[in-house]
Order: sequence, then structure tokens, then C-alpha cells
Amino acid sequence: MQKLLITLTALFFSSSTLTPLVPNIPSQTKTSLALQNFDPHENRQAFLDVPRIEQIGEDYCVAASLVSIFKFWGWEENKTQGQIFQEARNVTETPSTEEGVRVNIQLATYVNNFIHEATGQNANYAFNGLGITFGISLDDITVFSTYVWDSLSNNVPLILGMHPERGLGHSLILCGYQESIDNHWYDEYFLMDPADGKIYNILAQDLHRSFKYGFTIIGRGNILPAKRGLEIDLEQFTNELRDLPGNEVPVFAGEVHLNLTKHTGISDFSYFTTAFMGLSLPSLQAEIKKVNDDPVVLTGFGMFLDSFPSTNIDQWRSALTIFHTFSEAIGCETIKTWVGVETLIERAQNNNLILYLRFYGAAKVTREANSKLNSSNYELTGRIKITSGPKLNIIRNLQPQNS
Repeated sequence: MQKLLITLTALFFSSSTLTPLVPNIPSQTKTSLALQNFDPHENRQAFLDVPRIEQIGEDYCVAASLVSIFKFWGWEENKTQGQIFQEARNVTETPSTEEGVRVNIQLATYVNNFIHEATGQNANYAFNGLGITFGISLDDITVFSTYVWDSLSNNVPLILGMHPERGLGHSLILCGYQESIDNHWYDEYFLMDPADGKIYNILAQDLHRSFKYGFTIIGRGNILPAKRGLEIDLEQFTNELRDLPGNEVPVFAGEVHLNLTKHTGISDFSYFTTAFMGLSLPSLQAEIKKVNDDPVVLTGFGMFLDSFPSTNIDQWRSALTIFHTFSEAIGCETIKTWVGVETLIERAQNNNLILYLRFYGAAKVTREANSKLNSSNYELTGRIKITSGPKLNIIRNLQPQNS
């Protein structure tokens, strides 16, 4: 198992030496290199030189992380890693059928109590379970980086529990942070991996892809909750279709599109419907013109993702779905006018997934059986107007880790 974890971290993190970033500081010294008086126009950075501890067994990553944390806070080592392991299993109520130690609220309480009893200090650690979609938006990264910075700049290293695969977990110490001035997607985090006691780094844009089944974090206080959805700016359109023939042939009205990979970090579509549950255009307006009255207006449009493919695809097109309709009878004719949408997914040459929502309008005219008019010469024609609005929301499937 230990070899497996080392292999995993080698895949997820690029090995990095911190020598160019910070001077060599004795590991036992509780030292912070946080820039306490930073210029707001300069990037924030912090590094806590936590003790490099290697786990003594394949299930001891949490115990080794705890030893590193406790020694950082000044604990004089009077218990073995094995004793810490057993204590942590007991306080977290980890079942005998499970290996390792559960990372939960009880573990955070144990950390606080241990540090207080051993050193007299109040650590204020809190457990935070982050959902399987956390890290897919820039808002998430901003929240996460702020939380990490707040902890590290107050001399509080964090315990990070990662879940790179379903049913597989590993614990690390988050001990360093480097902010990107230009874009939080390029913020950098430094982690001590007890699988081998070495320091690794990971970029913010890779958090979600590496920990795609969620992660937990124990740090200073509570992190702000993730937003329920992503709000994305669109190039909106407005189009009015006049004189729609009564043969119910759909006429293209306009489309909106967005780069899913750019906004969510997802390039494997099989994960998209796991991470998200719906789409909406909150400001969309679809007007169906009546013959002798005000139009029938639908405001807002939404759709669940149940019909989307659950496998990775390069191209997919949905059926045309009607979402707004109105019928009226004028003389011997009845006209039914409708507005529909078609969804298209395409993979671009750079491997990004592009989502298109294409809108159509159509009209169907029927005539009374005794009508004398030629069947192709309808007097009524349809008329619609569609405005997409400037925003598209992707609604997330928030599934936090158990506490």
C-alpha cells in the first residue's frame, strides 16, 4: 500500500525542492515565513517548515501527519506513532472493519485537545469536508487559497485528506502556499507526504483533477461554503422569427456556447454528470406572439442532465426538446407555436469540451375538415422572439465528505 501511495503522489504532484523558496530551517522550530506585512499588489506566500515524518505502515498516513503536526506545535515526543494511531482510531470511532483512521470532526477535536494538553496552546483546528465538485470554479479556489493563507500566516499547518479514487484516501500536511498575482488558478500549494516524508507541490488548477472524489481539510477555523452553482458570462443573442410556416419545420433562432473545460476543469465528459445536476439560463425570454393579444412570455429556462451521456464522448447531440408552447384558434384554423432547444457537445482540437444550446421555433397549423382553402395555403403563420440573456448557470451536485 505504501508503494501505491508513493506512486499516486508521483502521478498527482510534481516533485519540488523548497530550497529556492525558503532558507533551511530546523524542522523542530515552529517558524513561519508568511509575509505578515505584504503589499496587496504583491503575491502572498507562506511556508511552515513542518517535521518530515514517514509513516511506519501502509495505514499510518493520518498518524504520521498527526505526529508532524504535534511536533510542529512543540510536543516533546513521548508517544510512538503506533500509539497515536490507536488513540486516533479510538476518538474518531473508526470501525474495526476499516483500515487507517477516519478524518472527521472528532479528529479535529483530538488535535486541539492533544496540543493544549501537551503545550498549553489553543490551536483552533476545525474539520471541513469538501464535496466532489470542490475546486472546479475560480470562486472555489479563491475561497480555498484564502483559507489556506489564513491558516499558514497564523502558524497553523493543515491536514489534507485526499481522495484521488473512489474508496482510496491519503493524508498529507499542507504546509506552504504561493499566490499567483495574475490568476488564482496558478496558486501553488506545498504538501508534506508521509508516504516518503518529502515535500511536493500542486497547482490550484490541478486540485480537482487530482482529488476528483473530494477531499477533507483540517485547518484554522471553518472554510466558507462552496457556491451552489457556477455563473458564466455568455455572448447573448436576441432574434425574432416572423412568418413561421405552418408545416412545423423547426427554424434556427440562435445559440449560446461555452467552454466547459475552461470553466470546470473537466475534459472527461463521463465526470460531468457526476459533478453537475443541471443547467439554467435565468434571464432567457421566449415570446410567442398571439394574433390579437399580448405575447405569451416564458422567463427563465432550466434543464436537468439526466439525458446527458454518462461516458466520455467527443461529440453528442440531444433530441430537440420543446419547452414553451401556445395554441390559439382563429376562424377555421388553429395554430400551435413552440420554442425548443437542442444540446450539442463537441471536443475542440485542444481537447476542450464545448457545450452549445441551440434554440429553434416552429408553428403547426391545422384546419377544420370542411375548410375550402388549399391545404398548403395557410393564412396563419407563427412568430416568436427569443433573448438568451447574458448568464448561464451550471448547478453543482454538492456531496460533502462525511463528518
